[in-house]
Amino acid sequence: MSTTEDPIRLHLGCGSTVVAGWVNVDRSPNVHLARLPVLKKALGRLHVLTAAQTEAQFPSGIVRIDVTKGLPFPDGSVEYAYSSHMIEHLSRWQGLALGREIRRVLAPGGVVRFNTPDLAAIVAEYSRTGDGDWLMQALGTFKEEPGSVVQRFVRRALSASAHQWLYDERSLAALLVESGLDEPTRRSYREGACPDLELLEVRSEGQYMEATKLA
Repeated sequence: MSTTEDPIRLHLGCGSTVVAGWVNVDRSPNVHLARLPVLKKALGRLHVLTAAQTEAQFPSGIVRIDVTKGLPFPDGSVEYAYSSHMIEHLSRWQGLALGREIRRVLAPGGVVRFNTPDLAAIVAEYSRTGDGDWLMQALGTFKEEPGSVVQRFVRRALSASAHQWLYDERSLAALLVESGLDEPTRRSYREGACPDLELLEVRSEGQYMEATKLA
């Protein structure tokens, strides 16, 4: 485990994106299933897994942590924390608890960066098009594909949870401030104080915001 003398770069909800020099964290059961390729292929052939789930790659180097249960890192041990398209899968109170945990583990001067769907942009696009089917896809609140009871159960267990709380710029900044973080600032894709964005930032859609822990 790194110490405060060797600051941690924390990649939360990394999915299949593993970046060298970062502690890559994800809680997906796919992290374990990826280490059982024979079982994974068999579940795919039986159509228990979808084609996308069967083909998904989760490389080694991922630490399986459920962030809703806290971050197992010492106070002030983290230099940077990065999370892409994860916090919207938590309820707001869970997102706030995570924000406070991030503040706890950040060192003074440390930076956190979130990439999330932009609720304001989604609403604007729906207002422009009136396309309700597109809106439901964009909100990502629930998705289930046809199949047997067993197939549906396993697919849901191995899929990312549905979106629970989406943010616009103002509400995301408010969450960060309520977490005790300072100077929330909207950023652009692969632009900001967080390092290695060319490796971390693989999704260009949504909004980007950084905040810091001043003291």
